[in-house]
Amino acid sequence: MKKSIFLLIFSLFIASAFAQETSTITKIEQAVTTKGFLFKQEVFSVDNIPAFRIDALKITNLENFSITNGLKVVHKIQIGKELKTFNNYIDADEIDGLITALQYMKTIIKSKTIPSSYTEIKFTTKSGFQVMLFTVLNVQNKLDWSFMAQTNISNEKTLVVLTNDDVDKLQKTFTQAKGKI
Repeated sequence: MKKSIFLLIFSLFIASAFAQETSTITKIEQAVTTKGFLFKQEVFSVDNIPAFRIDALKITNLENFSITNGLKVVHKIQIGKELKTFNNYIDADEIDGLITALQYMKTIIKSKTIPSSYTEIKFTTKSGFQVMLFTVLNVQNKLDWSFMAQTNISNEKTLVVLTNDDVDKLQKTFTQAKGKI
């Protein structure tokens, strides 16, 4: 009896882990990594911020002519003596949400409205690309806004603290990338 309960719980755990893993894969990542079909990948470069690069992608399945559009975020990080590249993918249907979130963050910063307690405003894509505006103590020991991006929330090395001016730059980059796909 104990073995059957253990097997049942273990099976549910494995099924749950597999379901969570497959639910975060984006359409564009699936198009880029699927094996067994001939595809064409078009990469459109956009103006970027220095911390990481964003490319607009158009993937065409040359067998059934289906097209998948999205973005590839390329983040190069020096780890010891090695330069490692971390990629993340954002589906085309998430770009408007990112642009809107960045516009909201830009409006908050320009309004100079500061909450009285620690506050976070963030947007995360299916694949774990995240932008976040949060309060910090400034040199006068008062709360002020700070901005960061994390190209993949499952990898702590991909966290980048940016300037508040980078909110606008990042919004323009995503807008430009959207126009390319």
